[in-house]
Amino acid sequence: MAPTLISNAINAGSPFTTTYGGPDVAPPELDASVLWQYLRDAQFTLLAIAAAWTAWLWRYNRGGARQVAIVLAANLVVNLIFFMTHPVFTPYYIIPIDMLSLWTLLFATLELRGEAVADGTGLLQPAKA
Repeated sequence: MAPTLISNAINAGSPFTTTYGGPDVAPPELDASVLWQYLRDAQFTLLAIAAAWTAWLWRYNRGGARQVAIVLAANLVVNLIFFMTHPVFTPYYIIPIDMLSLWTLLFATLELRGEAVADGTGLLQPAKA
């Protein structure tokens, strides 16, 4: 928090004053119009993919998959609560959490695949001729 407080002190004259306008400093609230805008935006598709993939990872339950799924699910939930209660819709707000989640899921899946191959049980078994 120190960099933010210092930045506010320099830019706004006080560490507890922000340079953002009224809508960005409004208290959290659920607004149907903001939720609808998120649902119609492309970032919702990425979010849905991340949520489904996290659920698959949770169900797979091999190696550290469940621990990764717990961290990802908590991260997604906390960020969604924050952004869905933010009274202003901005098209790029959820993209960073979407991309972080998708990259983490990709590497966790690749790690699980590598472990499975090393164990000789591979996620995808070759066809028997």
